[in-house]
Amino acid sequence: MADRRWTLVAPVYDPAVALVGWHRWQDALLVDVTHGIVLDLGCGPAHLAKGLLARGVDYVGLDRNPAMVARAGRAMDAWGPGHGLVVRADVTSLPFPAASFDVVVATGVLGLLAVPARRLVLHEMVRVSRGEVRLLEPIGRLDAPARAVRSRVIALVRDRPVALDELVEAGLDAEVRGPALLVGVYSMVRAMKR
Repeated sequence: MADRRWTLVAPVYDPAVALVGWHRWQDALLVDVTHGIVLDLGCGPAHLAKGLLARGVDYVGLDRNPAMVARAGRAMDAWGPGHGLVVRADVTSLPFPAASFDVVVATGVLGLLAVPARRLVLHEMVRVSRGEVRLLEPIGRLDAPARAVRSRVIALVRDRPVALDELVEAGLDAEVRGPALLVGVYSMVRAMKR
């Protein structure tokens, strides 16, 4: 069911998320990345690729939905000078060797997953990272809004905030950066492998 929903959403995804400022927050998450290779999990239409490739950063996007992968591939053809690639695969089993990427990023992916699957994904992110993981995800914070507010904001998806303990269990030292975004639901996190 989830893949069918994302296939239906694919043509209008970018304009819809742009209305709430999602692209601005995604860009802010990686604005300081100026070299290396970035893996973008659940990349959707690969919005992050444009800025990264323009700065000469190599980009690999990964999504399991064929409609999103097709949109991302078409969009990246015009961007550069960095090298870009989009891979169709599942985030719970990444098809890359250990320590393949300078930065591994997930924006709006982990909160969609049940906790057991999310733990697998976090371990996979750590495995393929050379050191750094960045997130723009619903993070369980002390100052988070009530569940009812979060549920209204994330009406089309499940409400599963990521606990900071999950990041620690995956082998990350994590720091939440800045205020919570989008009515207090999403937070930027910068984490390093231990």
